[in-house]
Amino acid sequence: MASLFNSGADRAARRAAILANHLVQPELVTGSLLSTSNCLHYNPPELTNPASFNPIHLRQILDGHHVEACDWLFKLMEESLLFCPKRRCEGKVFVAPDYNATEEQQREMTMRRIEFLLNNGVFEGWLTDSSADATMRKFALMECTGIFDHSLWTKLGVHFNLWGSAIKFFGTRIHHDKWLRDTEKYKVLGSFSMTELGHGSNVRGVETIATYDSNTREFIINTPCESAQKYWIGSAANNEGVHAFIVQIRDSNGNTCPNIRIADCGHKIGLNGVDNGRIWFDNVCVPRENFLNLVADVLPDGQYVSSIKDPDQEMAGAARTRTPSTTNYDVHSATWADGKPALLLMCNGGH
Repeated sequence: MASLFNSGADRAARRAAILANHLVQPELVTGSLLSTSNCLHYNPPELTNPASFNPIHLRQILDGHHVEACDWLFKLMEESLLFCPKRRCEGKVFVAPDYNATEEQQREMTMRRIEFLLNNGVFEGWLTDSSADATMRKFALMECTGIFDHSLWTKLGVHFNLWGSAIKFFGTRIHHDKWLRDTEKYKVLGSFSMTELGHGSNVRGVETIATYDSNTREFIINTPCESAQKYWIGSAANNEGVHAFIVQIRDSNGNTCPNIRIADCGHKIGLNGVDNGRIWFDNVCVPRENFLNLVADVLPDGQYVSSIKDPDQEMAGAARTRTPSTTNYDVHSATWADGKPALLLMCNGGH
């Protein structure tokens, strides 16, 4: 009986001692709270042992090509407050776009970033150098912009890959000399208008009409119905199929050109740094030389000539500028500096 009592007393004493520890002020620890005991410290060999291969070779496999050019562009962006607006004690922080900013603020920031890249020579040769190396370098640098901001990537893709490539692949030397250098320097702001409200990106269903007037040697561009309005931009007596034309949609002051209506598509979930819009044409006259005539042409007297006789092959030629890019076919009507916004328009040609 006594041993049982003593055992109970011991347990009570131990419990009291444990509770008393909660009332004791802990001593201030000046050293590290982490133990150096090996059982609490483990460095796996894959983190500590040197790699059995050159990591640069792995990056070349992952990034593909032009690693040095990508590093140069990343460094440009990292050193700019337009891309790294936050600072901490250890240095700048590469942050994602601010999706909480207003639609207007995001669009303005996209254009300011484009201006920064332009002034630092990022776009040099993107349209004027046709070598394979220059083309692959452009794609590598564009991918860098897309890693940071998809709105920036989309704006560049529409300007260079849709508008610029359409001039290169639909046009001839006269169009190349007039438009490509100014496009590369952003003296001209380009967009690509194919999608229409009534049938999306079905090129065969394009309803916008271009009629040639041999008296004035001009094409008359017209939106015949609401379903033919150019949307999300990013039939005459004789129908000669879908063709591409250059149409100026705003003047150097940003005002809409005569007989053209433009409306904003409004807020989107993400990608608000891109100004998507819709366009209507009310018998807009464009000069004959604005017809991109690489595979087909309209002579001054109105005669239509084409080097491709098969309608299906001609349609494939009209659609080929869409191939290298997955960017939306949207209109971009923002103005910047003294640039003159122009539009690459796809419509049915008649005479």
